[in-house]
Amino acid sequence: MQLRNYWLALGMVWVVAVVWLSLTPAPVDSGVDHGDKVGHLLAYAGLMWWWGQLDKHRMRVFVLFVALGAVMELLQGLTPTREPSLADMLANTVGAVLGWFVTHRWPHGLLALDAWWVRRRA
Repeated sequence: MQLRNYWLALGMVWVVAVVWLSLTPAPVDSGVDHGDKVGHLLAYAGLMWWWGQLDKHRMRVFVLFVALGAVMELLQGLTPTREPSLADMLANTVGAVLGWFVTHRWPHGLLALDAWWVRRRA
């Protein structure tokens, strides 16, 4: 992958953003009923899909994101303004499962972006 370092950097920014959003004292409110659960699901599905393409050990990536989701919820219990939620933890896990399936269905999405980028620059 020609742009692998960029994909890794963007993936790290994404992980840091999820950690920050998980622990910030003022969480984002989507204004939609259960919108936070949808956000959890989409964030972890996207992370799993992204990192599942960058690391050939997809099971390790899956376990790490399930663990990250659980740890973020537990850490919320240590903050004065947030509360841990089993429903959020479940949404994180379901998102990682969804991302696992998408990764297996579309395993070369970043390679396709690479090819597009190279053609565009040529």
